[in-house]
Amino acid sequence: MMRLGPGLVALTFLLVSSGCGGHEDKLPTKATAEGPIGQGSSGVWLYRPAGKPKDIVVYFHGQGGPTEATPTNHLPWIRHLVARGSIVVYPRYETDFEVDPMQYAVNGVRAAMERIADDDLPVLAIGYSRGGALAVEYGAVAGARDVPVPDSIMSVFPATFGNQGHLVDLRPLQHFTKLLLLIGDADTVVGGNGAATLGQRLQASGFPGENITLDVVSSHGRFVADHFAPLQTTAAAKAAFWKPADSVLEVLDEGFVSG
Repeated sequence: MMRLGPGLVALTFLLVSSGCGGHEDKLPTKATAEGPIGQGSSGVWLYRPAGKPKDIVVYFHGQGGPTEATPTNHLPWIRHLVARGSIVVYPRYETDFEVDPMQYAVNGVRAAMERIADDDLPVLAIGYSRGGALAVEYGAVAGARDVPVPDSIMSVFPATFGNQGHLVDLRPLQHFTKLLLLIGDADTVVGGNGAATLGQRLQASGFPGENITLDVVSSHGRFVADHFAPLQTTAAAKAAFWKPADSVLEVLDEGFVSG
């Protein structure tokens, strides 16, 4: 279930004209996309599914200049998540290289949350490359920043650090959080260094090791698990990245409904 830091108010955003009828009447009949909402590095894209959403995905992009600071490279995966019923929040956080991007990421997530009526949904943070480390760091600061605290985090081919301006203290990361770290057997950009460093930081913070899963994405056939494999849309890439995320979300959704 989504956990909010103290003081966060989720404002109702009406997707249809105001009038009589209950909340179900106001559910969108088709998927919608907005963005960028906000200015500069504090901008954010917000994607919503048709009908009642199941969960929220906060998606942290990698370091890659102006294009990567937009959803362009990740739209196929985002659209897949939306089609399965997820709200996707894509904070820009980096219009230029930002050594301290967390403030911008938080600004973007908060701006998106102000437009979301559903303030009680399970949350998954997905991060790629630099965003893979940032997703974990976001989980540690979210409660104090009045933004949604992730129930699970999926860190895909993470870099060593997300916030390079100062080392983010991971001790506040809630011990109920489930972490999935993926590394690629052909990734020569970050290799396993980022995941190893994150593991060391988490261990030093007292985070329970049983809540961390480390999986190696293996190359096979024509599929090469290099650093850019998560941007692919082949069947092998979907099985390597999209399917594990779907599985995490299914567990979160089932727990939310049964709870």
